Amino acid sequence: MPIAPCAIRITVFICRMTYDTIIIGGGIIGCSTAFYLSRAGQKVLLLEQDKIATGTTGNSFAWANASVKTTDRAYHNLNAAGVKGYNALQSEFGNETLGINPTGALEVVSKSDADGYKAMQAQARALTTFGYANRWISNAELRQLEPEMTFPDDAEALLSPDDLLINAPHFTRFMVDQMIAKGGTLLENCAATELLATDEGDVTGLITTQGSFHADNIILATGQDTATTLATLTGYDGFATRFPLNKVPGLILTTPPLPTTPPLRHMYYSAPKNELHILPEFNGGLKIASDDIDGMIIDNQTPEHLRKTGQLLLERAYTVLPQLTGTINIDECKLGIGVRPYPTDGKTIIGPMPDAKGLHIIATHSGITLAPVLGQLMAEAITTGTYPETLAPFALTRFSGFA
Repeated sequence: MPIAPCAIRITVFICRMTYDTIIIGGGIIGCSTAFYLSRAGQKVLLLEQDKIATGTTGNSFAWANASVKTTDRAYHNLNAAGVKGYNALQSEFGNETLGINPTGALEVVSKSDADGYKAMQAQARALTTFGYANRWISNAELRQLEPEMTFPDDAEALLSPDDLLINAPHFTRFMVDQMIAKGGTLLENCAATELLATDEGDVTGLITTQGSFHADNIILATGQDTATTLATLTGYDGFATRFPLNKVPGLILTTPPLPTTPPLRHMYYSAPKNELHILPEFNGGLKIASDDIDGMIIDNQTPEHLRKTGQLLLERAYTVLPQLTGTINIDECKLGIGVRPYPTDGKTIIGPMPDAKGLHIIATHSGITLAPVLGQLMAEAITTGTYPETLAPFALTRFSGFA
């Protein structure tokens, strides 16, 4: 059923300061949106209940790509636009300034894995059809591209040269610094507690733990906390259980800096058996993760269990980087959990909140990849008053109860 205007709690409050747009959430998406809005001339207030880039943004694998998103053309195009957004920022500011490593990605599969090999060939064909750069790599060339790694004799790979690695906390702080330089305001340790709106449901501002503020547009970009934040702001507890968003924890293992240059040059991804992601981290070490091992921590995140699953990650890494054996052990590594917001249909949510004019929602998986394009498109929607047509497939209204 549609959300009725009465679901929005109405409060009359004298606001102490006026902004064009208030953004709730200091992760990479909220901060990127603040950057693009400030660049468009908006007076922006960015609120973060903790410190910026300390939530999922600070515990992400941070691989910006469209190479593994091939089942839905619109969603692939959105992710590809995210990569292009980074490219545009690279041209303007430079990789080092932004915290970007343009390594490309290698997805490796053995020919003996008939199903996996067939699936990766289909992926390559889809990427070619979509116009996303890719190239099939033979075993001999794979060994040339990654001479320090160990591969089966029948291993081949799909190279996606445009994929990027992002130092997400660094990039996010840069976005905020640029916003502030344009006249925007950042308030950390500031939680939004109540939405201010007219009797007709038009947004007029926010009450926060640091005072009240007026704005005609509020953007909610709180990731995994979207549902509970929406319930808090509106006074409608049903949002906490009805919002179409799951929380998916991901275990990230980061090694200490290695004694020599990290022994791989690309983002490495092997699938589907003993699935493993490895990338050269910005600290001089490695970052390691695995989708199936993520499934092992959903119901148990005790330190003992995390150490056990982290050890499994290391043991998988030893098989392709045997030189790490005896060099890196689990107790020297950092284990972090990033809880990823995952819309129930697997695609981005971005658009207006029904029956609450001026309230906008961004909630998505692949937030690192999508931050530049979602920030840019949301800024366009706010400044023009019209959402770009490219965002139509990702509106909240596609879900039952929000039409």
